[in-house]
Amino acid sequence: MPLKFKQKQHQGFVIIDLIIGVIILTMIIVIAFYNFLETPESRQIRRLAVKNLRTFSHGNKLNALKCEGQDKDENGLVLCQAKDRQGKTVILQCGYDQRHQYCTTQAIGKGE
Repeated sequence: MPLKFKQKQHQGFVIIDLIIGVIILTMIIVIAFYNFLETPESRQIRRLAVKNLRTFSHGNKLNALKCEGQDKDENGLVLCQAKDRQGKTVILQCGYDQRHQYCTTQAIGKGE
């Protein structure tokens, strides 16, 4: 009798394993697809802007979040986000090249 119980339990784990496997595979495909679409140039822009964002955030008591990887108006600055101590989102413009190694505050939005 215990053998039948173990067999039924094993069949339940197969379904759960399949669901978990599909979720993990989907996550891997989404991440790979996102990395495939991002160009090396945008990756470099994002990396340098995030570096400047972290430096600015540390000095201004903010929590750095993320930066865009595309300079839409080609001024050497990209939009970045940080959170202040009250949880409000701070929109910044951060540089990514030799001319612009700083961040400036653009606007303050409502927290999530």
